Amino acid sequence: MPVLRPGAFRSGSLVDDLERLSRPEAALPDEDIVSVLVKYFHAYIYPGSEGHCVSLGEISELFWRFCGLWREGTPDRPDDLGLRGTTGYALRMLADLPKTGHIFRSIAGRPAMSGDVRDGYVGLDLGTGTGVLLLAAYLQARRHGARRCDLLGVEYDTVVAERTGQMLERLGVGRVVAADARDAQAYIELVDGPITFLANETIPAMNQRMQSEHFSAIHAAVFKAASGRLRDTVFFPEVLVAVEPKSDASVVLSRQNRFQVPKYYRHESVFPRAVIIEGRLAALTRLGKDFPRLIPPQVRRFLPRRW
Repeated sequence: MPVLRPGAFRSGSLVDDLERLSRPEAALPDEDIVSVLVKYFHAYIYPGSEGHCVSLGEISELFWRFCGLWREGTPDRPDDLGLRGTTGYALRMLADLPKTGHIFRSIAGRPAMSGDVRDGYVGLDLGTGTGVLLLAAYLQARRHGARRCDLLGVEYDTVVAERTGQMLERLGVGRVVAADARDAQAYIELVDGPITFLANETIPAMNQRMQSEHFSAIHAAVFKAASGRLRDTVFFPEVLVAVEPKSDASVVLSRQNRFQVPKYYRHESVFPRAVIIEGRLAALTRLGKDFPRLIPPQVRRFLPRRW
């Protein structure tokens, strides 16, 4: 069973796709985005395949084997796919194609920037995982004419950081440092100048309290270390909306409050519910709503869930 519907997959190598989509005049349809994601997935597991034309059949076979790792009775183990440590869990987020596709599109296809990036673009991806959002930032920079890109991913898991760093280096996208993103001094001076783009991927799942992840603590550390470099920064998420269920009160985390839960609610159970993405408020349950048409329903039922 192919992981994408007929017509949704673009033939050619991942390297060629990125070169084509980097051009400012190139369209960025959803079909190209899901093709990039599944090719990136394949190349992350099989280094070197980014430079070759890998068929949808080959990608689909690997995708099904990967998804089967979390099903009872599967003959495969992570080691059989060359996955060490927690690398497989990072890939599960990438393999949620609809949600990752929506987020990727919002970054790579951003229509306007707050400043001129042609002379330099600096991007940070905190909790970078597989680095796919850093890849989206790379396309954002190139599509806006940036002649110099300095992209850095920060990942706490040393095994994941090493593998992702190798992947991004092969693509000429950026680099990854193994560090705790709450310790901004460990990485903030590794990039120079104003920060153009900053992604914080440590958003808790909808059934987890905001305090279960370090989303706000990471933002607090970055703002403390480099607030003067964040004046024109584009953030992902732009805004995160959380809810306190007992009172049904909503709290808004944005650059205006440095993405902090208001003091009154810090000892309450506050859960993430929505983000502003592509200029619109979208419930986390509605992320990726444009992408299911590209993925057969039999496949969608077995996809991992990002949140």
